[in-house]
Amino acid sequence: MTFCAKYAIITTMNEQEKLISYLELADKFKAQKDYKSAIGCYENFIKIDPTKSVIYNLTADLYNKAYGDDSLEKQIELYENAYKLQPDNRLTLHGLAFSYEKIGNAQKAQEFYRELLHNKPTETDFYNYGAFLIHNGDFVNGHKFFAHRFLTNDQNLKYPADVSKKWDFKSDLAGKTLLIHYEQGFGDTIMYSRFVPFFKNIAKDVIFVVQKELFNLISQSAIFQGIKVATDDDDLKYDYNMALLDCPYVIKTNSQNLPYSDKYLDVSDNLVSSYAQKYLKTDKKYRIGLSCHGDMNANYNARNIDISKLINFEDYSDVQFYNLQKDDDIRSNSVTALGDTFKDFTYSACAVKNMDMVITTDNVILNLAGALGVKTVALFNKQTNYRWFKLNGEDVGWYKSVKPLQAKKQNDFTQLALDLSEYLKTTL
Repeated sequence: MTFCAKYAIITTMNEQEKLISYLELADKFKAQKDYKSAIGCYENFIKIDPTKSVIYNLTADLYNKAYGDDSLEKQIELYENAYKLQPDNRLTLHGLAFSYEKIGNAQKAQEFYRELLHNKPTETDFYNYGAFLIHNGDFVNGHKFFAHRFLTNDQNLKYPADVSKKWDFKSDLAGKTLLIHYEQGFGDTIMYSRFVPFFKNIAKDVIFVVQKELFNLISQSAIFQGIKVATDDDDLKYDYNMALLDCPYVIKTNSQNLPYSDKYLDVSDNLVSSYAQKYLKTDKKYRIGLSCHGDMNANYNARNIDISKLINFEDYSDVQFYNLQKDDDIRSNSVTALGDTFKDFTYSACAVKNMDMVITTDNVILNLAGALGVKTVALFNKQTNYRWFKLNGEDVGWYKSVKPLQAKKQNDFTQLALDLSEYLKTTL
């Protein structure tokens, strides 16, 4: 029976029968993933009985599934109605906190996060609240709550160090060896590695475990002198261990005093020159390196932007473009792929150092270029990863050499393309 036929029958029922039928029909539509029709059923239910908070929550969730972030205002309206009826409902509080955070209303998001944390909070609630605070520049409190991440089921965390030796952030490390272990992607290791040198003042010896691909670059950078850089393959002896992203909490870093924001990774001039001779074109054109996506296995992809749709390469005859990604996914005769030359991140660093400018999305190349102090334009979607607390002005806070440009609306890059074009026009 079609929806119209079923609906015609429902209209002949009494109100109680209608309510039951709308719920049954909504369940059938949800099972078929026909979320828009299911929304219609719930909205008809609300017209008859506007007193059930659970129906508002279910409808808000369906709007998210059917229309995504384009329906955030509607989702908030529905969650607010549910909140009036049942202000202590965890699903409602969670929905309001997330929705207000997405539209950029930090004050309202904070309000509902705090209510959520006084209502049988889960470890994930604490973790999400920590990420929210970091995103809004409150590093001290944010990293305190962010430490709950290891008590969640986040499969992206890589922290295999001996849990029995995990440092409690209080025990005296004088005369002790502290192992600091990477925990997420390459970009995270690069971004947070700047904090590791400060632990030489806390522990007798410091071991920094990084991914194999980063070992050469990290170990040869001056700020890590006096620190043993290692990989998971090494047989290491130590007294305590900690996760890399907890470093800012321990040393009480805030967003106003981020260390080494100018530059902190090094690659020798000889290697940079040798790389250019082997792999780069010998003309005198202005060199721009490109990178448009992060790890495709990561748990969020809204950061990925097809740069080839933002730049008409043929308009820049005086520029030589290079693809700085491992894969050759920027299809243009005007772009030279370098991915096959990257044996590890030392080679990537050599390529980046040879660029006059890098244009990149939120990925490891952004962090690498920023840590090397290379002039960079970073392209961001409207909604960003929690780490990016500053996306206005001339830099991103973490890196002084990185200029941020951000979409005005999620997944709408029309204005972003214009902003990038204007920036290039005034820069080249």
